[in-house]
Amino acid sequence: MGNITNRAIAGASLFLLLAAAPSPAAAGGPVAEVLLESGAVAPLGDLGDDYADPLGFGAGLGYQVGFRCRLRFPSGWAVSPSFHYVKPRTHIIDEGTPDEIASSTSMYRYGVDAQYRLPARPGAPALFVTGGLAVVRDRLREDDAAGQYFAESCNALAVAAGVGLRLDRLELTAQYEVNRFTSNRFWDPRDTGYDWDTISLRVGLALPGSF
Repeated sequence: MGNITNRAIAGASLFLLLAAAPSPAAAGGPVAEVLLESGAVAPLGDLGDDYADPLGFGAGLGYQVGFRCRLRFPSGWAVSPSFHYVKPRTHIIDEGTPDEIASSTSMYRYGVDAQYRLPARPGAPALFVTGGLAVVRDRLREDDAAGQYFAESCNALAVAAGVGLRLDRLELTAQYEVNRFTSNRFWDPRDTGYDWDTISLRVGLALPGSF
């Protein structure tokens, strides 16, 4: 009977200690958060060049949507795996004619980013810098008026760097991404180098209760 009582007391004491323990933020430990992100993407290089150019894809200003799971440290550093779907505007060739072709490009971006937030006064916007690597699935699809299509894709390793502001749960980021690769899966059967660099401006919202 005494052993049962002692175990009950020990269990209750442990429960009270856990309940009274400070949160990671209060204890000065790392803090996790989830951000939903969306924004505009401007294609550069071959991706944004005129379709009439030898390597041009004619893509226009588009959008991106995605999310990231971030772990922030008291030092100001943070690391976050992320996923984004990037969709530049589709280019239409010979629109309204029997020879019309819709040339569509898109990307699946699987990234890991590091961020450093500069010290700021409580309640004031905080400036940060960010950079990272991503495996990007670069995709091309062309549909003609007869319903036939060509679709192909390839993987590339991209490097990104940016700067932004954080205010409460809102985050604004401007980023340049270098996305260059060699492939024989598009129009040319020979290995050809492509430049699919982009500039993006995105807004992120940290979910309530995730930090």
